[in-house]
Amino acid sequence: MIGFDTTTLIDFFRKNKELKELLDSIDEDFCTTLINYQEIIFGIDISDYAYLEEFNFYQSLFNNLILIIPDKNSCDKSSDIFWHLKKNNKLIDKFDIMVAGVLLSNGITKIITKNKKHYENIPGLKVISY
Repeated sequence: MIGFDTTTLIDFFRKNKELKELLDSIDEDFCTTLINYQEIIFGIDISDYAYLEEFNFYQSLFNNLILIIPDKNSCDKSSDIFWHLKKNNKLIDKFDIMVAGVLLSNGITKIITKNKKHYENIPGLKVISY
């Protein structure tokens, strides 16, 4: 199974050609996390005329993807990742740390993202970039 980063979900909405080609070439199940959903919902501007279209798209997408829910173990793993990155002066956005923690604590060791640098210093996580 391969996890989606939030950038991947956004590019899916935007019909990114490189992402589509990559996904078409992979024969594995895909998943995302509740953290990604939160980040997406935070980013949708309700004053934008396209709000409802975008909101409905993501509702449907998240209803059709395997959704990994954070638990105590994923919180602990996220904390481990945070302190590892901080110690090595490689801190990234906390949403990204939490996404990685949720995936890794659930045995998911691969993530698809456009932002390779966000995840490349997380031990045990293979980054697939497009």
